[in-house]
Formats: sequence, C-alpha cells, structure tokens
Amino acid sequence: MRCSGKSTILFQIIDTLLSQGVEPKDILFINFEEPLFFQQRESIILDRIYAIYRERVNPGRFAYVFLDEVQEIPGWEKWVRAKTDLKEAKVFVTGSSSRLLTAEFGTLLTGRHISFTVYPLSFKEFLRFKGLKETSDPVSIIGEKALIKNLLHEYMQFGGFPEVVLKDRHDFKDKLLKQYFEDIVYRDIVSRYKVRDIATLKNIALFYMTNISSLSAYNRIKNTLNVPLEVARKYSGFLAESFLVREVMKHSFKVREQLRNPKKVYAIDTGMRNAVSYRFSQDMGRIAENIVFLTLLQQEKEVYYFKERGEVDFLVRKGMAPESLIQVCMADENSKAWERELQSLEDALQAVELKRGLLITENREEIVSFKNGEIRAVPFWKWLLEME
Repeated sequence: MRCSGKSTILFQIIDTLLSQGVEPKDILFINFEEPLFFQQRESIILDRIYAIYRERVNPGRFAYVFLDEVQEIPGWEKWVRAKTDLKEAKVFVTGSSSRLLTAEFGTLLTGRHISFTVYPLSFKEFLRFKGLKETSDPVSIIGEKALIKNLLHEYMQFGGFPEVVLKDRHDFKDKLLKQYFEDIVYRDIVSRYKVRDIATLKNIALFYMTNISSLSAYNRIKNTLNVPLEVARKYSGFLAESFLVREVMKHSFKVREQLRNPKKVYAIDTGMRNAVSYRFSQDMGRIAENIVFLTLLQQEKEVYYFKERGEVDFLVRKGMAPESLIQVCMADENSKAWERELQSLEDALQAVELKRGLLITENREEIVSFKNGEIRAVPFWKWLLEME
C-alpha cells in the first residue's frame, strides 16, 4: 500500500547492514518515483544505472541493491533474476501494486524470493507510535483502559498510515488522507492503467468507501452509478490491485458459488475512508468490522464471510477446514440486534461444526453457552490487544 512505510523499512534494513559493517559503497538505492525517471521507464534504465554504479563506485564487491516503487519499470523481475542468478547482489524491491504478487512474477523468481505485504499500522503498532509500551500484564492493561479506548477512537477515525498517526492536528490528518486518496487514484490507477473516465473511477471508489463492510455486487454499482457492467468490474479490479479496497468472498467449497455471490468490500484504511466519505459517527459498527478484517489480514488469515439463514462477518479457514467464526456487534447489549447477531453466530457454529465462536462487542465481556458449545463476547479494544 502506498504511504504505508515501505521505503522506511528499506532504510531500516540499510541501517542494519551499515551497523553490521557493510560498506556504504556496497549499497545501491534507487527510487523510481523520482522525477528523473518519469520519461525513462524502460528496463534498460536498470542496466545503465547498475553499470555506472559498478564502474564508478563498486566494481567487484558483493552489492545490496534496493529498488523502491519498482512497478514503474517493465521487465524488472527478469533483471533481478539475472543478478541473483549470478550471485553478485542481493536485491530488495517494493511496489504499490498487487501485481507484484502475480503468478508471472512468482514463476520468474521461484525459489529466489521472499515476499510480504506492508499494510498501514495495526492497532498495537499504532499504540507503540503513541508511546504506549506493549504489556501482557492484565493489571497494567486495565490501568491504561481509558487511554487505550480513547486512542482506539482516534485510530478508528484517522486510521494507521504512519505519517498521519504522527501528525497532531486533526485538519492536517484529514488533508493528508485526502491527498493519499488522490495519489492512489491518479498515480497508481489512472497513470498505470491509462484510465480516461476518471470521474467514473472516483465515483466507484467513493461508492466502496461509503459502503464498507457491506455486500456489494457489480450489478449494484452498475445500477447505482449508471455505468456499464464491464466498467464496474474492470475499475473495481483496478481499485483492488492498488490496495485501496479488499474483497471478501462468501464461504463455500464450490468456486462457482463463491463467484456467483456478492463480495464484502473493506477499505485498506478507515482514516482514508472517513476523510473521503464524510461519514464517521454513524458508522462505528462498520468501521469496527473493517478494522477486525484488516487485523485478520495482517495476521495472514484466510478470511470469508458466512451466510445461510443468518450472516456472520468472518469465517477464518485453514486450508479447507473452518478454524473460527467471528461476529462484530457494537450494538447495545439490550437491543434486538444483540440477540440477532448472537443467534446468527450460534447457527453458523452448528452449520460448520465448530464449538466456539467469538463475538466482538463495544464493552460487553462474558461467555454465552448454548447446547453444543459457547460464544465468547469480548470488548473490541481487548481483542485488538490480544492479537499477536
């Protein structure tokens, strides 16, 4: 994801190398979003830069090469393979596109790479940015409960982009988040995919931002925004590839049924979503559900939603086996919504033959037993702190 801290991670790796005694001249760092490269985006530019580096700086020693925002250069993966095959360099690459995780990329670098996705800060990382020390001591946690809940409200409103978290003024946070949204739309989508109908692209993006944690089918976008079905499908794909939104499919062991049913869509950051959709206070339940999804995503969980008689927000699978069911309910404990969500979770547990479910609440904490198992109700803030 753009602005999630990828470049900072590269600099931290460089600092580690230098602290371990690696010579500065053995490190080459290139940022392909520098204006210098706007008119030079062919793979040959890599050969030219590397040749000059070898001639003038490091003619024969092993090199550590850092390529930031490498998706701007077509054919970069072949260049990386050639250098690693020759064992003359170790290469680190970043990019703001899920296309870096495609099958073609994996095939070219099979057995030669380790990849991972950098997301905006999790809530526990957010707390560390705010100066709170991580602890598993229950007494310490309870003592900080009021502060943690206050910071959770800030996290729900402004999200986890590192630079945004470090800003103090709310108007600065808001302005920065809107700029991130514009950068993703124009630099990661319009420029990359040569999109001409920018207004429709932005309308679809705003539709998803406004309707987070909701079921969404391409036909709904078609009818709501009055756009061709193929445009709705294609532009939605662009938004997903840029990491702006993530899609969750219905749990089913039949691929056809998964594809036929609508997907649930979540924003990659609730702060950006709130900045561009102008809806926050009315959507606390949806925002909490979105954050639960992002937390599961950061834990590399395989996530689906479950729907039969009732709907459960998340079914986590391990391989083909259901591992856990999670429902998010921020409603008052005496409301009908509480009973409905509890019943949906119980029905789903019986359907997939699990004995324990999780109900994430605003404040309520208890164990609810039923005939074949139990449901643990846990406050949202406490569940976030429990996640490793």
